[in-house]
Amino acid sequence: MKTLNILKYAGFGILGTGVIVLAVFITMSLWNWLIPLLFHGPELTFWQTAGLFLLSKILLTGIAPGSHEKRYKKDWKSKYHQKYESNYPDAEQSISAEQVE
Repeated sequence: MKTLNILKYAGFGILGTGVIVLAVFITMSLWNWLIPLLFHGPELTFWQTAGLFLLSKILLTGIAPGSHEKRYKKDWKSKYHQKYESNYPDAEQSISAEQVE
């Protein structure tokens, strides 16, 4: 039973690594096909593309695990609604009165 779990995790690791290598290779191919031709830019090696791929991941999504949790969005929304209601206490009543008419 333990060997099956180990093999399963090893398989997922190999599959994940393969997907990342394929994504980097596709990015490198597209870059080397388009950028030198269109903008006279440099051609990238595999490792330069991997670094660019990692840098773009860090810049676009961050490195903290769980930084994009739904809880954060709910906290933001609830704070916004509380602030809005405290500044405009009659807002709910006027909206509901308009909907009734």
